[in-house]
Amino acid sequence: MKKTFKSHKKKKHTFLLWVILGICSVFLNQLLIENVSSAYLLDRDLKDVKFHLDTKKILLFLGFNYKEKEMSPVTKETTTTKVEVPVFNETYLKPSIYIYNTHQTEEYKDGDVLKAAEYLKAQLEPHDIEVIVETTNIKEALKKGNLAYKDSYKITRELLNQHINDNTVLYIDLHRDSASYSTATTEWNGKKYARMMFVIGGKHETYKNNYRIADDLNKRLKNQYAKLSRGIFVRENSSYNQDLNSNVILIEVGGPHNTMEEVQNSLQIFKNILLEYIGE
Repeated sequence: MKKTFKSHKKKKHTFLLWVILGICSVFLNQLLIENVSSAYLLDRDLKDVKFHLDTKKILLFLGFNYKEKEMSPVTKETTTTKVEVPVFNETYLKPSIYIYNTHQTEEYKDGDVLKAAEYLKAQLEPHDIEVIVETTNIKEALKKGNLAYKDSYKITRELLNQHINDNTVLYIDLHRDSASYSTATTEWNGKKYARMMFVIGGKHETYKNNYRIADDLNKRLKNQYAKLSRGIFVRENSSYNQDLNSNVILIEVGGPHNTMEEVQNSLQIFKNILLEYIGE
């Protein structure tokens, strides 16, 4: 009985030993797979065998409460790597509109087209849009160059050329028509408005590009208040300097008998049209 008991005990110890060895074998195999260099796993070349053992992971697996040693202040200072944070210095460019008056002396009942341009600028600027109103005295420039009134487009052509850039989304030549008061005026909800008309020069080959922009703005204007628009007029024998850029348009706001209040009422609506157009 005594010998039999010892034999069973020995077999039990042997079995436990094999179980432990099996567990260790699985653990070591997993450890090797996780930590051996990827070059060896791909090519099976012994010269590429490199182990990167994670001491913390091994001790935790074996049941030890692993705790990193605290570094001394000197060690921390010498081993800390300063991380460079990228700094982005991007400059936001506001969309820009250039407004000019080729016929700067065109007058309303109590104002002129230059005042109308300045008013439109004041309406747009609070909406984060850069607006440039050309203040060069066209009459003086004509006199200085010994030019006639019909040569005004030669002066504004030079000025326009100086302001053409990728950031300017629209170039507006603001005029006043010579139409009668009844033709140039409309009333809506008890308020009077100076009617607007878009003029496109058809003399240059790419005039259809200018026409598309005028048509887009005109449709938006009609959606706001149809009677405010007098439509688009294409003059085949003129270019109005629109050959310089597809974004050059000419608008006529009101007539000689309109008041500045009526003109401003219209420009308030046109401001909304421009904001909608630029925002898309």
